[in-house]
Amino acid sequence: MFKAIQKLNPEILHPKQIRASVITYWQKNHNLRQVQYMSGPKYVSSTERYQLNNLDNLQKKLEKLHPLNANKYEY
Repeated sequence: MFKAIQKLNPEILHPKQIRASVITYWQKNHNLRQVQYMSGPKYVSSTERYQLNNLDNLQKKLEKLHPLNANKYEY
């Protein structure tokens, strides 16, 4: 099954990448304890390491404030 997935997306090098992306997706939609229960680790700290630390918000701020992004400035 993994070989078929790699044919669709050759950038996936290991099945752990799929697990990490699923857990990261769950964390966006559920609280930490629910994600811990769904993913199976004994300790919540194992689940916390998948958190993106609000990368989406940081990306938006970077796009807004970066000097090369001049079209966002009001003159």
